[in-house]
Amino acid sequence: MLNEMKAVLYYLAVDIRYSFMVFWSILILSLTAMFIIVLSFETRMIVTTSMAIYIFCGITGFLTTKETFPYCIKLGATRTQYLLSVLVYCAAVAAVFSIVHVIVQGIFNSLVQAGASGRFLTYHTLQATTLANTWYNQLLVDLIICFLLLSLGFLLGSVFYRFGLIGGFGTLAVLAILVILPNTRTFILDAFGSMEGWKLGVNFLMLVGVALLAYLPNWGMLRKASTVPGATR
Repeated sequence: MLNEMKAVLYYLAVDIRYSFMVFWSILILSLTAMFIIVLSFETRMIVTTSMAIYIFCGITGFLTTKETFPYCIKLGATRTQYLLSVLVYCAAVAAVFSIVHVIVQGIFNSLVQAGASGRFLTYHTLQATTLANTWYNQLLVDLIICFLLLSLGFLLGSVFYRFGLIGGFGTLAVLAILVILPNTRTFILDAFGSMEGWKLGVNFLMLVGVALLAYLPNWGMLRKASTVPGATR
């Protein structure tokens, strides 16, 4: 079983390698260009790199099922092996993105202190929480949020894969209606965090639990799923 999982993990790593390099190249070049503009002109910029990373993780998780599930099954992996491999894969991707993000932001913060006189500001999601603004807390927050978005994206991608566009958009519509309801919003806020002034106290253990529980429905949807997406059957 371990050999099969290693093969699936290798395939998943190869699949994301190009996207990973393109994403970080664009992000670093964009930050560099904005930093040069701030140095060259009397201007001020505020950049939040966290959101770009979170969006990329959500999209990556969503595309994982469609782009990798059929090929891994055809190559001999069982559905259980595939799901376990994806769980390890998502944790690894979240860890790598978190580490790279902390390093990149640390480098640019050092450059700002050296030459931009505080006119180029980079904000991290951590600064909106009650946690101390340290590099290890930044790493922890990025790791948990990236893992959560990868997990939820993978779950949503499995819904679209298994039930097609109707099932996928129907699920999104139901979720949107639930979020609109005041009782649901209150429950979510009470379960996952609380407001302390302008800061948000987040229950990160609860977020990890949700991320792990999000994998359970995938097994039910994919254990008898065809290697052809539902939208094309």
